[in-house]
Amino acid sequence: MPRHAVLRNGVGVAAALFFAATAGPLPAQTNPAPQPATLADYAAHLRSLRALAAACAQKADACDDARVGTDDRVTGGPVTFIARYDWLSSALSTAKTSSAADRGQLMQRAEQRIEADLADAQSAPGESNFARARARANAILASREFDTTTIPSLRERILARIYDWLSRLLGRVAAFGARSPWIAPLLEWLLGTVAGALLLAWVFRTLQNQRRRVDVEATRHSEQTEARIRNWLRDAETCAARGAFRDAVHCLYWASIASLEGRRLWQPDRSRTPREYLRLLDPASPLSPILRRQTRSFETIWYGLRSASPADYEHALDLHRQLRAA
Repeated sequence: MPRHAVLRNGVGVAAALFFAATAGPLPAQTNPAPQPATLADYAAHLRSLRALAAACAQKADACDDARVGTDDRVTGGPVTFIARYDWLSSALSTAKTSSAADRGQLMQRAEQRIEADLADAQSAPGESNFARARARANAILASREFDTTTIPSLRERILARIYDWLSRLLGRVAAFGARSPWIAPLLEWLLGTVAGALLLAWVFRTLQNQRRRVDVEATRHSEQTEARIRNWLRDAETCAARGAFRDAVHCLYWASIASLEGRRLWQPDRSRTPREYLRLLDPASPLSPILRRQTRSFETIWYGLRSASPADYEHALDLHRQLRAA
């Protein structure tokens, strides 16, 4: 703006202030009383104002604040309210002397406000909706939690006293902790010690249970092995009693194998051959020469299809006893 224009505007403002000060107070302007309107009239008025704002955004000559009209006292719904439009009259007056860009932005904001008011007017609840909402609110307020006249039950009173006692107790503990800062580290060490002790007790208990299970399994395995040995020996005696010494030697050999399995020298596997059992046994073991002699005698009689005599049976029985005693 040129400098002389600024000076001229400043002089004009100063003169206006001088005349306003000397002329005395201006007479107070009174707004006309709001006109009664229904919701439909109110919505129609808003639509006309929206058209007025749109026209003002296009042309400055259309920014006529006299076309706004009087305020509305809207009735016909559950609520009566007054809709005032002085803000729109002021916006039209300002837009009339503003640039095209400023006028467009100002009228855009005015249209947005009118659109919001129009949406509220068109979605206003009716009497039936209000009555249903009121009934739901009354039902909620009539529930037990909103009833202040009901005497609490004995259980509720006891719980309230317990909660109050816990609150006071925790308050005293907090106050004691604030006065004694050493209590927190002491509690930490105490809780850590207790946790460690419980962990050690759990570990010892677990190891003890595991040892007990191992003992039980070993006892069960030993009992099963002894049962198998007794069965083989009983079969050997039965075969020897009826003169089947070849079968008796066979039973005594497998009784010796079951005895060695009971010592956990190898896992039971009936697919092994007698020579494989010899290879599984440590050659330095004192059991190795005894099992080798019994295996040689058994293979000669059983796989060599040679008949056995009572002496062969007694020899196999003696080797079995030596294995059990070694």
